[in-house]
Amino acid sequence: MDSNPVKEKLKRGEPSIGTWSTTGDPAAVEIMARQTDLDWINIDFEHNPIDVSTAIHCLRAANGSGTPIFARVPVNDPTWIKRVLDIGFWGIVVPDIKNAEQAAAAVRAARYRPDGIRGIGSTRGQLVFGSDYYEIANELTTVIIMIEDPVAVDQIDDILSVPGVDVVFIGPNDLANTLGVPLGLNNQHPDHVAAVQKVVDSGKRHGVPVGIHCTDGAEVGRRIAQGMTVEEALAASPMVAEGVRTTQSACELAKRHGVQMPIAEQVYRVLFESADPREAVAALMTRDAKPERG
Repeated sequence: MDSNPVKEKLKRGEPSIGTWSTTGDPAAVEIMARQTDLDWINIDFEHNPIDVSTAIHCLRAANGSGTPIFARVPVNDPTWIKRVLDIGFWGIVVPDIKNAEQAAAAVRAARYRPDGIRGIGSTRGQLVFGSDYYEIANELTTVIIMIEDPVAVDQIDDILSVPGVDVVFIGPNDLANTLGVPLGLNNQHPDHVAAVQKVVDSGKRHGVPVGIHCTDGAEVGRRIAQGMTVEEALAASPMVAEGVRTTQSACELAKRHGVQMPIAEQVYRVLFESADPREAVAALMTRDAKPERG
């Protein structure tokens, strides 16, 4: 594997949609990597009880799927960056970058010489990516920096001038917190909107793709129209919860409308043809064949 499909897609100017894994569960990563069209999955070490000894199983679960797995490290630290890259992550997400110096430090930690200071010793990198890993790793690795503070927004042009920054990703809740405005994804507070737009505009000037956490597919579409190209379409845990709630709603509506239950296979099939539980129930009720009792 000598190319990174996410980086290739972004070079073509195409949007790249992925998700955040906050559980570090290999089974969940395996399903998302092999049974969805997500472009990437990010394992979040920063806010969750995940370490490299558990995260390596997520990488093994995704091996061969073609889906790059990134790691949000807990801090901009060269040891942390080296450890996650050495076990086979395709890239890093570095939180709370405030200035160009911090961005440059993250890039150096992720690159081998002559472009950085990363030490030699990735046995698994060679196993997964090939014996020429040390030669291709600098191009293969994605460096994503996060903007989460107005201090960083004020210096965004300097930050995005740093060579080797592949993506800038906005953390909307931390940005809201540091701005002193109400929290919330898809934040519409004028100060938040202005800060996000400033990052988007700078990304366009410097040719650096910009991304943000999104609440749903509709926001993903709006952010792409705004000029962003890297979106997280709801983190994995809320995605699971939403799926369960939607399924429960479909089943409750089906029972209220007299549809025979349980008919799990039919409910699931129709449910995933339509995101609206009411449409799912209507489709079930208009079928010619009467649902079998289970």
